[in-house]
Amino acid sequence: MTPEEIEDEAARPRAPAFTLSPFQELNGRGLAAIHRWYLRDLSAVGALMGDIRAGLRQPGELAPAVRGMPMAQNLRLFGTACGASCQAITTHHQIEDFHLYPQLEVQGNEGLNAVLARLRQEHRGLEHLIEVLAQAADELALDPAPARFEACAQGFAALDRAVRSHFHYEEAEIGPALGYYEVQV
Repeated sequence: MTPEEIEDEAARPRAPAFTLSPFQELNGRGLAAIHRWYLRDLSAVGALMGDIRAGLRQPGELAPAVRGMPMAQNLRLFGTACGASCQAITTHHQIEDFHLYPQLEVQGNEGLNAVLARLRQEHRGLEHLIEVLAQAADELALDPAPARFEACAQGFAALDRAVRSHFHYEEAEIGPALGYYEVQV
C-alpha cells in the first residue's frame, strides 16, 4: 500500500458501534497508550531530522536512529519469511496480527472483521515505508548530500503521516471492540 492508500479514509471499513461500560472503555484505550510510545519514537526521529537540517547534528546520525526505532528492530529479533531485507516488521504489529486481531475475529462480527483485514493490509504498507526510510538513511550515512537528506525527509514525512493516520483509524475502529469483548492489550 502506498501512503495515500493507507490514508484513504473512504477505503477504510468501519466497525459497528459498541455500547461500553466505563471499565470496557478504559480497556479499549490501552491500544492508544501503546501507540503513543511509537509516536514518541517518530517524533524523536523528526526532531533529529530538524537538527540535521539546521546543521546542529550530522546526517550520519540518522540511519542508526531510524534503524534503532522499535518499529525497525523487531524483525532482527524475531525474523519472518521476508528475510533480512524486510527489517520493518514490528513486534507491535505482530502482537496485533497474531494475538489481538484473532481474539476479535472469533467473535464473528463481519463489519469488525473487514476492519481487521484492512488494518493488516496497512501494516504491510507501513513496514514498506519504514524500510524505504531506513534504506534512505543508510544512503545518507554513506553520502551526506542534500538530495539524499531530502529523500530521507520525504520518506519520513510519508511514514509519519501514514502511521498517525493508521493509529487514529485503528484506535477509533477496534478500541471499542477490545473493550466490549474484553480483549486485554
